[in-house]
Amino acid sequence: MTPFRALVAWFVLLAVAFLNGALRQFAYPSTLGDFAARQVAAGIGAVAFGFVIWFILRRWPTAPAWKAWATGAFWAGLTVAFEVALVRGSGRPWQDVVDQYALWRGSLWPLLVLWVLVAPAAISALQRSRIAVGPTLGWAVGSWIACGLVFAVARALLGVDEAVAIHLVAAPVIGALATVLLWNHARHPGVAGTALTLAGTAAWLDAIVVAPFLERSYAMFGSPAGTWIPLALILASSALTGSLLSRPAARGI
Repeated sequence: MTPFRALVAWFVLLAVAFLNGALRQFAYPSTLGDFAARQVAAGIGAVAFGFVIWFILRRWPTAPAWKAWATGAFWAGLTVAFEVALVRGSGRPWQDVVDQYALWRGSLWPLLVLWVLVAPAAISALQRSRIAVGPTLGWAVGSWIACGLVFAVARALLGVDEAVAIHLVAAPVIGALATVLLWNHARHPGVAGTALTLAGTAAWLDAIVVAPFLERSYAMFGSPAGTWIPLALILASSALTGSLLSRPAARGI
């Protein structure tokens, strides 16, 4: 990727960021409040950036690896400079700039800048690995939907406590089944990659879809049995299933 193309690509990312900001202002539930809406916007922005960068790198590859890192550093530097110019240009104090990077106060903006920095190198490596990204994410989203449907139906029919108990049983079963189905693809991401993708996708979608838009509250993340234990069970069951399927006997050798 040439410097000019890297600059053009950054303007595309800037347009995505503005669209994400507009979405935060007009589409998110008012009950969330400004802070939670910003957290959701950061999560959705990271996903949007990932998809856009994926397609940019397919059109304009960055090789060797140092060029990918140089591109990420260029994008991150422009992003920081633009943010500072935007804040200071509007007459706001330097403290507002510092607050944007206050990770210790819950601001996710520095993590988004870090993602812009590492994304070209990480996504380029993923593209070169030839892992079947589409099917992997498809099964991850599908397993998340299946878990959600089990919980929603059980809650509607039996109540919250019973739904939590049923979800605890269903989550590892669904994780194992998704792993088996994904293993039929020749370019699956392996044991760790599959387990982390299934559990990580579920956690991410819970944070940017279920909590803000369906539950209208982040209280679910304060419930070990309702959120964290099912995620851990999905991770463990997928890893165990993948390990068993990776054994020579499981491959018919």
